[in-house]
Amino acid sequence: MISVVLKAARPRVLLLMPLLIAGCVTTAGLDPGAAPLSDDVRIALVDWARWAQNAHNIQPWRVELDPVRADRFELYVDTDRLLPETDPPARQITISLGNFLAVVEARAAQLGLRAEIDLLPDGEFDLADIRDVSVAEVTLVAATRPDTELSAAAAPDAITRPTVKYHYRRAALDDELVRRIEGYSTDLISIAVVSDPAEVDWLNKLSVEAFALEMSTEATLMETYDATRMTRRQRREDPYGLSFPGNFGPMMLRIVEISSALFPQSPEAFGRTGTSIFTKSMEEIGIYVLVTTADNSRRTQLETGMRLQALWMELQSAGYVALPNSQALQEYPEMTPLYERIHARYVSTGETIQMLLAVAEPRSWRRRHSPRLEVEDIVVTR
Repeated sequence: MISVVLKAARPRVLLLMPLLIAGCVTTAGLDPGAAPLSDDVRIALVDWARWAQNAHNIQPWRVELDPVRADRFELYVDTDRLLPETDPPARQITISLGNFLAVVEARAAQLGLRAEIDLLPDGEFDLADIRDVSVAEVTLVAATRPDTELSAAAAPDAITRPTVKYHYRRAALDDELVRRIEGYSTDLISIAVVSDPAEVDWLNKLSVEAFALEMSTEATLMETYDATRMTRRQRREDPYGLSFPGNFGPMMLRIVEISSALFPQSPEAFGRTGTSIFTKSMEEIGIYVLVTTADNSRRTQLETGMRLQALWMELQSAGYVALPNSQALQEYPEMTPLYERIHARYVSTGETIQMLLAVAEPRSWRRRHSPRLEVEDIVVTR
């Protein structure tokens, strides 16, 4: 089981996840056999947590090391990497910070430590003070006994396996895996697997409509277009944002990169192409995971992110991919009709759908990872 302990105003919350870990992925900056980047264990934690899932791969985390206590750091939102058009209230950004914290705790356990995570130690934040309010204070203490199963969650194969956004096939989950996935639910967070063909068809059609709307709305199209890295050079110079190397074999990836460098698409053509590929890919989706919450506080968003990261790692380790079909959940004005439609169908008044994950099986070949910021781009000392 994976147990994520949250030191918070409410009673402690436990995350439970059986693990099916197979093998390791060696990538630059995340090699289990490599020498540590620093004697500071906090740096080691950030080096792994930077691979956590996050909206648009924008990587919105900023870590401030405590200059006095070598066992403590704080997590903040990096306001240089927000999504003001597609995620105006920074809800998905906040969930992404929860993803980061889940990996911090798993990696700490692997190093024989327990990460005590105090969420929002200075209280909830809003957009006006999002840069200055601590998301979480993390204190590292020696574990009284090894947590071998939580340690296993930090296996790089579970954390960093490339996300396959389009090249996959229809999946089927056995009853035991469904039970484990839905077991992430709490009193405030409900996680449900949707496999009824009629409901899946409804969600597929809504997902296509929402994706097309995002790609035809100028502000959101341009935000996505500007955040997309189609070539190796772009990924090297700006190692954040969307990229799709996990969808192509080596030869095809090279062809795509050369074509993108010589004949870059206009934003409008980019949107049309993306919509066409996405629409076709929905034919292979037969399962969804629906994540809803009783409230929409920042604390709940962070806790949702921690559960999503653990759930994502479990699905990855079991050989599946979890695809965030979250366009209909975005909160800019043009999306309001679709946002209201999915909420009217699945939740009661006052509840929020935090995430919609499509589940599939990846088609097999060796895949490359999306880019990630280096540790020095994330960490500062107060």
